[in-house]
Amino acid sequence: MTTTNPGTGTDTDTGSTGDPYREVLREAFVRRYEDGADSWSEEPAMRELVPLLRTELAAGSSVLDIGAGRGRDAELLLAAGHRVTAVDLVRLPDWDALTSRYGDAVAFALGDFADMADGRTYDAAVDNGVLHHQDPAGYARYLANVRRRLRPGGLLAVSLFSTAEELAEGVLNRAEDGRLSRWFTEREATELLAGAGFTVTAVRTVRRELPGLAYLLVLARRDA
Repeated sequence: MTTTNPGTGTDTDTGSTGDPYREVLREAFVRRYEDGADSWSEEPAMRELVPLLRTELAAGSSVLDIGAGRGRDAELLLAAGHRVTAVDLVRLPDWDALTSRYGDAVAFALGDFADMADGRTYDAAVDNGVLHHQDPAGYARYLANVRRRLRPGGLLAVSLFSTAEELAEGVLNRAEDGRLSRWFTEREATELLAGAGFTVTAVRTVRRELPGLAYLLVLARRDA
């Protein structure tokens, strides 16, 4: 079985969405995981987002983990006593171990979170590397879907590509496999979230091991 509750509107065996760019992303990440090239899964800087979220997260909260990957963030949240629904375009065997360990406290879904059919809302959402891979033309739609999944006042923790030295403006890159990657400035990220109905409450820059690069960690609340 490839997925547990909640279901998505995708092919449950492949995660296929039918959207051309989402298919590019899915195929690219399938290859990266199959080749063991998911260096981000064990990157120390990637584990800084959940601790930032936990500074404002109430005990026993329900959290949506968007683009959960191997479930490293989900595991941190579960260990802290939260309930997690995790979704990703790629199904990974790590999910089984977390399901066995945490039981009903965790649910994994294969596909795009925008297609999740359960209609639930959550206390918080984690986006540790999804927004910066979206087509810029779809930022508003993506964030509207995130907002719809949060209760009023719910928290969004998002990690974005950035640089160690502040950029004058954001930069959009395209990888050979077709993935888009945007390096954000703090101003750009704050304005984007504000326009989508969020109020930013904290921003941190975390340097990466790759020279000159960083993650921009942003914590925001959904406006009423």
